[in-house]
Amino acid sequence: MKLVIADTGPLIHLHQAQALDLLPLLGEVVVTPQVIREWSQQAPERRPQSPPTWLKIVSPSPAATARCESWVQSELLHSGEAESLAVALEIQPDWFLTDDAAAREFATTLNVETHGTLGVLLWACGQKLVSEVEATAILDRLEHSTRWLSRRVRAEVRQALKQLFPH
Repeated sequence: MKLVIADTGPLIHLHQAQALDLLPLLGEVVVTPQVIREWSQQAPERRPQSPPTWLKIVSPSPAATARCESWVQSELLHSGEAESLAVALEIQPDWFLTDDAAAREFATTLNVETHGTLGVLLWACGQKLVSEVEATAILDRLEHSTRWLSRRVRAEVRQALKQLFPH
């Protein structure tokens, strides 16, 4: 089981793909108060009335808050990604989940292992927690969500699914 911290993007995209239930399969899922606020603001019709019981909300320490504010003021990251990454540096998760390219690159420079929505899906497939039919349906729904996927990425993920589910 993994300890993961997620920013807002993967919550929204997995919810749009009707696959939010993949997250607790990873293990303990942590979010910050800012992520909950963004989730409420960006997708009020998609978010449950209250956060799922498997979602643990962790507030940043004063040091993490200062780090977050510095990153936001310098325009390195937006507030949800910054708060999540600042907390990640303190709790040392196995994975930081983000679909934001800048946050992914910045986290990598800080030696934080980073994955996105597609990484969660492929991990679940690799663990045999979802079937090929389910995975294909989730990917189809992700392609019609607000998560932009390039033609190349879509092809690579479909190829990875073929390798994970050989016939």
